[in-house]
Amino acid sequence: MEAYTVKTRQSEPVGSRGKGTLLLERKASGAIIAYYRERTPKSDKRLQIGMLAKKPRPATAELDLGGLRAEAMRISGEVAIAGGLVAYIEQQAEQKLIALSDEVAAQDAAKAEIFERQRLAEIEASRGSFGDLFLDYIESRKGKATPGVTTELERLYLTNIKTPHPTIALMKAKDIRPDHILAILNPIWDRGSKVQADRMRSYLSAAFRHGLTAESVVGRTNAKVYGLESNPASLVKVEKTSAPVERALSDVELRQFWETIESTEGIGPVMALLFKFVVATAGQRIKNIIETTWADYDLDAGTVQLIHRKGRGGQTMSRVHLVPLTKRAIELIQRVREINGDHQWPWTTHGKQPFVISSPTHAVADWLDSEHSIIAGVQSSSFSPRDLRRTCTQLMQKHGIDDRLSDLLQAHGQTGIVARHYRNNPEAALPEKRRGIDLFDLALAKVLGEVKNSHRNGESDERYH
Repeated sequence: MEAYTVKTRQSEPVGSRGKGTLLLERKASGAIIAYYRERTPKSDKRLQIGMLAKKPRPATAELDLGGLRAEAMRISGEVAIAGGLVAYIEQQAEQKLIALSDEVAAQDAAKAEIFERQRLAEIEASRGSFGDLFLDYIESRKGKATPGVTTELERLYLTNIKTPHPTIALMKAKDIRPDHILAILNPIWDRGSKVQADRMRSYLSAAFRHGLTAESVVGRTNAKVYGLESNPASLVKVEKTSAPVERALSDVELRQFWETIESTEGIGPVMALLFKFVVATAGQRIKNIIETTWADYDLDAGTVQLIHRKGRGGQTMSRVHLVPLTKRAIELIQRVREINGDHQWPWTTHGKQPFVISSPTHAVADWLDSEHSIIAGVQSSSFSPRDLRRTCTQLMQKHGIDDRLSDLLQAHGQTGIVARHYRNNPEAALPEKRRGIDLFDLALAKVLGEVKNSHRNGESDERYH
């Protein structure tokens, strides 16, 4: 067949008789279109195969004569199996529909898989790290705990978690195990800070308890989820090493501490004056004093207003404790004003925040490490800042100051229904407190060697009421 020179139409049989024909037809454009043709007594059907070309172009419908003959032969065989060209065309259409449906299903499945991967990735991204959890816990304490407590928590996070253990801090909170908690606590224990190790474990346990319930809190602003199933910190135990708190400074130790604390290397002037002010105010809680601002001091009236927040109620259980100031205490706070008068807080180093609660502990440790703590060749035993409060209590007891006055002055046992609802005017108790602080200051003056112990106005000084 002179296929390439067809002028109008030309055909040839495909295989044996009855297998159909290969039909070539020239169009007005000059293109020669090839068809598979099936003729029966009842019909004349054709199916386009392609376009005849001597040099077919890749990725087109063009085929040379040999290619068209092979394609016609293939179709002929499949037509015979299908039972005719019409049935074959219907079968091909159905297969294309199925293939299209499968393709759509595959595309839908691919889209669903991509969506699921994105969803899981978003869930994983939203899962908070261990560092996120601890910071979330700190945020939850704001408004419930005092600013000093939250500041201390932020310091502990930085010094005990983020800086020394950045990898652990970045781990997902749900992946933290007890061995990670031990990795945080062991260095604290090994450097001798055993009480802090126990306290840090308590904070870590509290953080995980917060994380276990935080996602169910209505109105929570943090979008992080933690997916926690357990509290790994609760499985870690810290050996209890702290003995009962009974330490009080002797008169000799108190005088030595008073006279040398300002000259101890490593202790700043404001910190030294803080210790003296605590003693001069008959042992007020050092934490409450640190939290005061200048607005709490009325030097004309000779008072300082402390806010006591004791127990689990936090600020909701706060109460005012008005403390009278002696001449000694006023002189001390005036010295502090000369240093920090431009800041919001008296008891601060840089003015950005008050002392963190651990700073006085470090300062006492510096004094104990200095030569000043050696008295008559004997090293003073360890004590903490809160032992100054007990020292003042026992000083009042030794000098015969009534326990009721002592308790009133130090705000001991001033809770309960009667105190909350009836004796709840801080100024009403001020005259009695002034009497108590004057008696205490006289006892302190004796310890400091400012007043002789024998007589006062010709009478015995051994006991005051």
